[in-house]
Amino acid sequence: MTSDLMTRAMAPLLNHPSLRPGDRVLAAMSGGVDSSVMAALLHRAGFQVVGISMQLFEKKANSGSTGKCCTLDDFHDARRVAFELGFPYFIMDFETRFRETVIEGFIQGYLEGETPSPCIRCNQHLKFSALMDRARSMDAAFVATGHYAAITSSGGSWQLRKAVDPVKDQSYFLFHHNQTTLPRTLFPLAHLTKLEVRELGFELGLHLAEKAESQEICFVIEDRYDAFLEAEGRDPGLGSGDIRHLDGRLLGRHRGYWRHTVGQRRGLGVAFSEPLYAVRIEPATNTVWVGVESDLLGRDLVARELTWVGDPPRGPLACEARIRSRSPEAEALVIPLPDGRVKVAFAEPQRAIASGQAVVFYREGEVLGGGWIDSRPH
Repeated sequence: MTSDLMTRAMAPLLNHPSLRPGDRVLAAMSGGVDSSVMAALLHRAGFQVVGISMQLFEKKANSGSTGKCCTLDDFHDARRVAFELGFPYFIMDFETRFRETVIEGFIQGYLEGETPSPCIRCNQHLKFSALMDRARSMDAAFVATGHYAAITSSGGSWQLRKAVDPVKDQSYFLFHHNQTTLPRTLFPLAHLTKLEVRELGFELGLHLAEKAESQEICFVIEDRYDAFLEAEGRDPGLGSGDIRHLDGRLLGRHRGYWRHTVGQRRGLGVAFSEPLYAVRIEPATNTVWVGVESDLLGRDLVARELTWVGDPPRGPLACEARIRSRSPEAEALVIPLPDGRVKVAFAEPQRAIASGQAVVFYREGEVLGGGWIDSRPH
């Protein structure tokens, strides 16, 4: 017997404008509850599911790159779900591409004084590029993931929108989607809350319905980015440098500028009359500039590598912009620049605008596009 929740969960799949019963779908399975329920819903709805786990990096003991998810245990969990439900499952090796497009960019970002966002790069270059290529070679019409975001279509075009669950919404990490990738992508959890997904896990008899989530970067242990760079042998060799107040005063010394990020308060190791924060990282002079909290505020930024879900704007675009995954959107004006970048001017000051992070543009819950923060005028 199918519950009301199960019926509601499957309805968007059965009413999809281009998904037909029996279509083959490549389901990206991490071994967690979200992707397992996603694959199970597709299977229950009558689609030809092929479960795929992506081998992204080598799991080495005593290394900075052991990671916390996509482990052998996670792959065993994914394989067990596929076996119990009765659909095929494979592990695909994407280590080389992950190294080239995600890890190297992550390392280089820190060495350039930025704060990288590797999860977005992974979605862009692996899940919705490399995996889509594999899906095509396997005659699979769609790639499905356990992301919390929604895809709609109207007027001959496709839209990317926020998920129903505001706490779990992951649309920020998916701004790179366009009119080519959206028609081939499925997000079966778009209309569900996390609590409902776990409830469906129990209803479907999945053994990992209560499995804890992993919220850290998969290839970095305990958020120790500095330890990861050390293990990779990528210390730029500049040694210690100055920690200076924005007014020029020398306040202390750091053990490597790449150990610090904009907005950081803890670990600066300097004494001052009021709390200090890292405001600017300057690799060229091996300097970490600090200031008080008000010094973190900025009204504008410049973004590079813009991608748009639909047509790019031909002039200034009024919208809401988000500069971090957990920050709320803020009213902004996006102004195209002659060199292909954009200037983003906010109606109200934003805290800790960091180069290397993504800025994503929204309007009434719809993702318009986004790019990478290149700089913040000082």
